[in-house]
Amino acid sequence: MSVADDIRKTLHYAGRNGLRDTWHAAAERLREKSEERTYVRQTPSAEQLRAQKNLWESLLSGGTPSMLLGAEYDTGRSGLPMISVLVPAYETDEVYLHDLIDSMLAQTWGNWELIVADAGVSETVRAVVTEYSADMRIKYHKLPENGGISRNTNAAAIFAQGDYVAFLDHDDFLEPDALFEAALAIMRTDCEVLYTDEDKCDAAGQHFYEPNRKPDYNADYFFSNNYICHLLMIKRGLFLALKLRSEYDGAQDYDLVLRAPKSEIVHVPKILYHWRAHPGSTAEDPGHKDYATEAGRAALQDFFDKSGIPAKVAHSRHRGFYDVTYEPDIFHARPEVGVIGGRIADRHHRIVGGQYDEHGNVVFEGMNEYESGPMHRADTRADVYAVDVRCMEIREELEALYEQVFRSSYAEHVFHKGTDYRSASVEFCRRAAGMGYLIVWEPGMRKTV
Repeated sequence: MSVADDIRKTLHYAGRNGLRDTWHAAAERLREKSEERTYVRQTPSAEQLRAQKNLWESLLSGGTPSMLLGAEYDTGRSGLPMISVLVPAYETDEVYLHDLIDSMLAQTWGNWELIVADAGVSETVRAVVTEYSADMRIKYHKLPENGGISRNTNAAAIFAQGDYVAFLDHDDFLEPDALFEAALAIMRTDCEVLYTDEDKCDAAGQHFYEPNRKPDYNADYFFSNNYICHLLMIKRGLFLALKLRSEYDGAQDYDLVLRAPKSEIVHVPKILYHWRAHPGSTAEDPGHKDYATEAGRAALQDFFDKSGIPAKVAHSRHRGFYDVTYEPDIFHARPEVGVIGGRIADRHHRIVGGQYDEHGNVVFEGMNEYESGPMHRADTRADVYAVDVRCMEIREELEALYEQVFRSSYAEHVFHKGTDYRSASVEFCRRAAGMGYLIVWEPGMRKTV
C-alpha cells in the first residue's frame, strides 16, 4: 500500500474516530509495518512434504488412519475425505489463476477436485484451465451469467462430489500442505466446519505479511468480526442445505458460518491460505468494498433476529468489526454469559490488569489503554479465560460463588486488605466456566488504578 493510501486511510479514520484514537492507531500501524518486515512465510520442508505424500500413498493403498496416525483418528468415519475446492472466477488474471492451480497440484493430499466456475465473458479462464486438462481432478464449468459471488459459488457446488467443499478466491493460493492438514483434522474430528490461519501477500505472490493467527472458535469474537474467513471448509451436505445468500454478497462466508452449527467447528492453527493483495482487492484496501462490511453487519443482525436474541449491531471504529448492544443487557439476552470484564490501566494509561490467561498473565500488559492491539483484539469483545474482579460484572446466579472466592458480597464490592486480585479473579472465572458460563472481555469497561 502506498504512502498516499496510508494518508487517505488515516484521514478517513480521523474523521470517524477523532484525533486521540487516530494518533494511537497510527502509532500501532507503524509498529505493525516494522514487524511485517520480519515476517517470513513458513513453508514445510521438502522432507515434511515427502512424509505427507508417503502417508497419503499409504492411506491410499489400504492403511487405516488409526493404524498410521494413532487411536485418536479412529472416529468411525469411512473412507478418506475428498475435498471439493470451489473457485468462482471472473476475468481472472492469468498469472493469478496459474498460481492457484499450481498450488492445488502441489498439494500433498491427493483426494481433491478443483471446480472452476467461470462467469466471465472472455475465454481467458477457459484457456488457462485447459492447459491442465490432463489432470482429471481439475474441472471447468462455464456459467450462463455472472450472478455474483454467492450465486456463482452455489453454481460451482452443484458439480461438487467431495465430502467437504472449500472456498478459494480466484486470485489467492494455498500452502502445499493445506488440504493435508485439513484432512487430518477431518479424520480426527469428523467436524462440520473447519478453518485455518492465513496471511496476505503482494500481487507478485513473493512478499508475505499480516499473519492472522486465529483463536479456536470464539463466539463473541466471531460476533464482533469474521475472523474465520480463509481457509474455510464445510461438509458438502450442510453447504447444499444452507447455501450462500446473495443478499449478503461480500460477507457471504460470514453469513454462512453464522447459520451453521457451532458445536462442530474445528480450527487448524497453521497459516495455510495466502490472500493476495492487488489493486481493487479487498486485501489491498477494504475501503474499496464498504458494501462488504455493511453486508457483514446485516448478516449478523439477521442472525440475532432469527435466533431471538434482542441485540442491535453497529459498525465499530475498526473497519469490518462490529459493536453489539444487547437489550436490556448481555446477561438477559444471552443466558450462557456469566461474567464480563474490562481493562485496568495505571495513571500513565498503561494496561496493568483486566484480562488474564490460564497462567494468570495479564493479556496486553504494558500496552496503552487507547490502542487496539493485534487484529484489534484488545478493543474487541471476545470470550476469554478470566477477567479482573476490579472491573467486572456478573450474573445473579454467580453471586454465591463470588462470595465464596472473594469472601465479600458482590453488592458491596469491598475486599479484604491484601487480597490477591489476580489469583482470586482467575480462580473465580475458572470455576464459573466450569459451571458452563462464558467469560467475556468487554473493552468498553475501563478502570484506572
